[in-house]
Amino acid sequence: MLAVGAGCILAALLFFASPPFRQAFQVALRPWTHPIEIATWDFQPRFEALAIRAKARRDPEGIAFCAVRLRNSLQSARLAEEAVQIDSNFIWVYAVVAMRHPEAPETGKWVEKLQRWDPQNALFPLITAESISPSRFHWSASQTHPEQDRAWQSAMAAAFNSPRFDDYLDRVAELNRKVVPRYGLYDPYEVVSREEIDLFPFAFEESERYAKALVQSGADLDARGNHSGARDAYWTVARFGQLIDSQGRTPFEHGVGTSLQAMAYKKLQASFEKAGQSSEGALLGYLAAKFEAVHGEHAGLPGEAAFGQTISTRNAAVVEISGLMILFFFGLVVVAVSILIVGSRGNARPAVRRTRPFATMIVASSAAGLLFSSVTLYLTYRPYWYIFQAAVSSGGRSQARDLRDFLIAAETPAGVPYRVLLDALLYSGSPSFLFYVWAGVTLLGVIGLAVILLRHLREDRPAKTLQRHSRAQ
Repeated sequence: MLAVGAGCILAALLFFASPPFRQAFQVALRPWTHPIEIATWDFQPRFEALAIRAKARRDPEGIAFCAVRLRNSLQSARLAEEAVQIDSNFIWVYAVVAMRHPEAPETGKWVEKLQRWDPQNALFPLITAESISPSRFHWSASQTHPEQDRAWQSAMAAAFNSPRFDDYLDRVAELNRKVVPRYGLYDPYEVVSREEIDLFPFAFEESERYAKALVQSGADLDARGNHSGARDAYWTVARFGQLIDSQGRTPFEHGVGTSLQAMAYKKLQASFEKAGQSSEGALLGYLAAKFEAVHGEHAGLPGEAAFGQTISTRNAAVVEISGLMILFFFGLVVVAVSILIVGSRGNARPAVRRTRPFATMIVASSAAGLLFSSVTLYLTYRPYWYIFQAAVSSGGRSQARDLRDFLIAAETPAGVPYRVLLDALLYSGSPSFLFYVWAGVTLLGVIGLAVILLRHLREDRPAKTLQRHSRAQ
């Protein structure tokens, strides 16, 4: 039994030589490390260490890699400046950092440099509009800021009339291919999932707000009989939607583009039908129905999701449970082997020696459980390892949504909603926090009572044995 157990333990330990298994084990521990990061506000320790190494090597690619991913706006802006100082070709990093941190004080001067470097890109006036947006500063309805409002209107008009759009995410993917193997940063949460999460959503919300304002102005012109002016406003919205949909790179950008086109085509359909041009109205109605049904999907993103969210959530639960079982069985093996070592000594107590057969059974069964859990973890995570490798090595987005859904589901313990965990961590007076606190106290109390009961039974058993022997004599 010990030989079989030793073989299973060796086979399980050999799995750690495989990079997919090491990454799978790291993801399996994420539900327990992520709450610690939230509680300590230490979200990205790996990037801070990588930035120090990249600056020591004066590596502009490594510095830019950290700059576009750090959540701290001050650190991100400082690293962007250092990358451009080392190599001016990395000026595009300003745009990505400004997209994620439009509130940074450097945004204004960055946009001026970027507009000279890459003119006619709609991204830059969008960044400007987002940095001065009234919704960002939570202005009340009673407050009026005419200068800021005029500046916002001007920036949005420039964006809607720009001939091209580039978010530079292809260059971020190029950094992945070079920097990840160079520094050995194989963390899927930072390398892949952060690329599309929290990436400039508010500016596109501002685009929809401005588009609705244009559509409303067109409707007012239509009501006054100015069909030509109304259609110009509608076509402006439709052309901007076409621009974002055709040149965007994320599903969110494609979703914004298709929704803007559907909105504009509906209004154009009504305008042409009102003017008696039924054939043009039918064509635009057909386009509006087509784009309204797309919901952000794009022909350039084949195989975006193959598993589905339900399967990804189930696989995340399997990975989490497998990781816990590995730790549990490994702990049992350590305890049982310790008992065997102590029991093999000549001065060991008789009670310890008598437990050696039981400890041997624990070693064999726990080793088998350790091997089974390792195999389950490896096989469940391996498809996601291939998706991650494709995203890093070639920038491929095949099944990117599956990986994103899996990583999000794996951030919390299986069966525990993310909102419940966040409330428990951030709001100490919340019912969720109190529930988990008192559940833990109750569990510790039950464990303590069980230990006391077991000790009482062990102490009571020799006394009863002596009583039986005395009666027999």
